[in-house]
Amino acid sequence: PDSSTQINFRKLRDDLEQEGFWNRDLVHEAKLLGIWAGLVVTAAATASTVPILSTFLLGLSMTAAGWLGHDYIHGVDPFADRLRNFAALAAGLHPTWWSDKHNKHHALTNEMGVDEDIATDPFLYQWAPAPENDSPLRKIQHWTFYVPFSFLFALWRYDSMKVAIDAVEAKRPNAKSELYALLIHYAVLWTVFPVNVWLPAIFMSGLVSALIVTPTHQSEELFEDYQPDWVTAQFQSTRNAVTTNPFSEWLWGGMQYQLEHHLFPSMPRSKYPQLRERLIKFAQDNNIPGGYRETGEFEILKMNWDLYKRVAEADAVPGAPSTRGRLGQQGGILDSSNSPAAAGVSAFE
Repeated sequence: PDSSTQINFRKLRDDLEQEGFWNRDLVHEAKLLGIWAGLVVTAAATASTVPILSTFLLGLSMTAAGWLGHDYIHGVDPFADRLRNFAALAAGLHPTWWSDKHNKHHALTNEMGVDEDIATDPFLYQWAPAPENDSPLRKIQHWTFYVPFSFLFALWRYDSMKVAIDAVEAKRPNAKSELYALLIHYAVLWTVFPVNVWLPAIFMSGLVSALIVTPTHQSEELFEDYQPDWVTAQFQSTRNAVTTNPFSEWLWGGMQYQLEHHLFPSMPRSKYPQLRERLIKFAQDNNIPGGYRETGEFEILKMNWDLYKRVAEADAVPGAPSTRGRLGQQGGILDSSNSPAAAGVSAFE
């Protein structure tokens, strides 16, 4: 049976829907798209004259495009539907691949062996593994984390192209248009930008994005078993970041409001700041352990590093859960046919 927390959450969601929280602010969207376009145009204009500046701007544009595409793929409004392929066109990220991977993360957040966002070994571990699943890299992960972080977008792009081709062969909905969007992206990227600009930009955007997406979940509760009270599990497994300036507010791309996003993933991200007080009250009224969790943007990065350090210094634990799950586990990665992690390829949020 549903818990009282889940029943109360449905009432809250109904109230928000009636209040228009799913109505997209097109002026705000135009501003964000304009910033992205400005970065791309300026990066193109400086590609041959100031390649370092071009790389920096192109990397920022890729991160911004990822956040925008993330919002549109989640979205359920007509504007989001029209821009579903934006992530493919602007960031080289395949919408169907994203949905397959990311929706599972939303449904089973921080569930060990199920959530691919915490299946990042052998490069990074969020808990001390069993000896048979250990790696020498774990002992230095708090010093080398930035290397796998930098590969985030490269891995996502590889997975995107692989799934795009497989989707066409399987005749999945919109498969051809999504593949064409990816091909257009690479045609423009490789035509406009030299390799000494676009290649490091991909790794820069991966580093920036990983620094943002990993700390809002990893330092919170990890679950060994399925959590039937989904709402409480989202509060327990999520921590928001409090940004300190307009640039950070833009750069985090809505991920600073991670709890709001997890509870209402189809809501336009421009609405998230308005939910804070209501979610604080909801947590208090429903006696949710830990309540509404938020930490400053730099402190939360330090918390993430502390986690990696703590796990690096710990001994291996016989019988510790595998990041790939166990045979027969509901939603386990080992039993997932479309999981990069099941094939041994680590992937982040």
